[in-house]
Amino acid sequence: MKLKTFAFIVLSLCTVFGAQAATRVELLAGANNIDLNQDGVPDLLVSATFDNNTSHPSQTLSAFINKNGNWYILPVPDDDGFTWSDFRLAGSSDKIIGFELHNIQGVYYLIRAMKFSSNQDNDDMTEAAKIKFSRYRVAESSEEPGAPVFYWQLSGSYTTSQTYDDVDQAFAQLKIDEFK
Repeated sequence: MKLKTFAFIVLSLCTVFGAQAATRVELLAGANNIDLNQDGVPDLLVSATFDNNTSHPSQTLSAFINKNGNWYILPVPDDDGFTWSDFRLAGSSDKIIGFELHNIQGVYYLIRAMKFSSNQDNDDMTEAAKIKFSRYRVAESSEEPGAPVFYWQLSGSYTTSQTYDDVDQAFAQLKIDEFK
């Protein structure tokens, strides 16, 4: 009886606290059909490797929305092109920019992590540093001339209080409730 009660309490707490937790979406290399904008129609994420003959190739991601049979590419925020890409320091395995797709309470978010130096005199990114997380979700723009039909809308960010050598270390400790 005590064991059943204990198991019930543990499962209840896991459900309550786990409901707020982020779920990382594992993407396959190549095409991934995921309904990014919750309209009931699968959209397309293409995950690929960019290898420029270095020891650490980059992982990339391009996203496309399917609306009424038309396909729209989602540009990366901050006029950074059309393909998300991680970034490692030359000659190092330290990743200073990375991204992950998460599903939080049924909504897909692309989360970008960027390592930065808070000391303006020291730009040595090989040292441990804080990580800034930025969370984006798909949004549809108004019919403004020159604006893309769909885009990644910033929906929160936070900077870690702890320092990390690599953004993947920080992703392992991602705190969804910190996004503001």
